[in-house]
Amino acid sequence: MDYFEKLEQIMTYNLSRRGMAGVNLAGELKKAAESLKKANTVLIITGFVIKDKLFGETDGPIGAVSIARALEILDKNAIIITDIYSKEIVETALELACSETVLEIISEHAGIDFYKTILDKYKPDCLISIERPGEAEDGLMYSMTGECISGLVPSMDSLFEEAKNRGLCTIGIGDGGNEIGMGKIKQYVIDNVPNGDIIAASFATDYLILSGVSNWGAHALVAAMSVLFNRDLLYSAEMGEKLLRTIVDVGAVNGMTKQNTLTVDKLGLDENMRVFNDMKAVVEECIKILPSPSHFGQ
Repeated sequence: MDYFEKLEQIMTYNLSRRGMAGVNLAGELKKAAESLKKANTVLIITGFVIKDKLFGETDGPIGAVSIARALEILDKNAIIITDIYSKEIVETALELACSETVLEIISEHAGIDFYKTILDKYKPDCLISIERPGEAEDGLMYSMTGECISGLVPSMDSLFEEAKNRGLCTIGIGDGGNEIGMGKIKQYVIDNVPNGDIIAASFATDYLILSGVSNWGAHALVAAMSVLFNRDLLYSAEMGEKLLRTIVDVGAVNGMTKQNTLTVDKLGLDENMRVFNDMKAVVEECIKILPSPSHFGQ
């Protein structure tokens, strides 16, 4: 088992509880990381509103910041895009972990003209969606329970459609089947996930990272980039814990329980950090064994 396979195995913990254990996306993580290695500018889209609270959830922003930080270290440009419900969460996380990442806030009325302007402005090579609701077959967006959230948050499917039309690379990171990018396994979601016939997202990204928690998929992507660059791009465990505590302090809620607790998708801090530390260990093992980056011409 190589390092990428180890990371895939770690990030897919918990998928059986979501009805996703039968999905086979082997190799997608490595391909996504390789696409980021070539990129200079990356748009990262995140934020999933909890309708009852009118606030974003703990899953997504942490992973988005993890990726943005890695891109900063590599002297690449990162832009995070979210909506008003996750604005304070992302701002707070960026203050802790990133210094140069740009934050764009989209209004509920954002549409194709705005998205074309964003693409023209930043000229990205790649777009990443992490835990961002995607349109289902009926053009609406849903929570995992089948609750419609369209009209509350702007759909960003058209941003990804326009990006694909321009030949840009697209990466989706999700855990439930209702996020942008999950169109790649749409039929599986319909057949196997509770409410799948209602919530299954339609847009298929070039690469799809399916993980037990979306934040884990983002960390796995950063860890995979670390393997490619032979350089630890993951932040410290201390930073990981501090990020979760801080976004909860400003109001982020658990996407499943809808409560403002130190959890992500019902999983506590200890369990989340255990998964993170397992990925960190893979990166440290890789860097210890592989030759220095100069041997790769980097």
